[in-house]
Amino acid sequence: MNFFKTYKCALFLTALFSIIAVSCSGKDNPADTGGGNIVCKDSEAWIMDGTDGGYIFRENGDMIAVEAMADGSWYGSKAGTYSTAGNKLTVVVSGETDTMTYSVSGGKLTLSGSGDTMVFTKRTGVYVDL
Repeated sequence: MNFFKTYKCALFLTALFSIIAVSCSGKDNPADTGGGNIVCKDSEAWIMDGTDGGYIFRENGDMIAVEAMADGSWYGSKAGTYSTAGNKLTVVVSGETDTMTYSVSGGKLTLSGSGDTMVFTKRTGVYVDL
């Protein structure tokens, strides 16, 4: 499985099957010293540049896919789990594991792997329940 190729499919499924919202855990990840802190605080999410979708990385290791709806609300569902080690981000979605390099600089998260690079911007005001 390639995390980058399944991104749009995951967002589509999120919009289709998500009726319940998600909240970030609100604490920083103090153990992360490699790629930077990707853990979301309350009402924060990493939104992929040029899209209305992205991810919330919770302190407990859950990865939540989120998408903005036409009415301005946000919908989300648990997409999988994640862990970090140094500057490596490992995600597990539907039993498939993918590892990529990540870095956080200011309000930007950059993921690189399989020859692709994705850039996300931290956005506030993303309220979802799960």
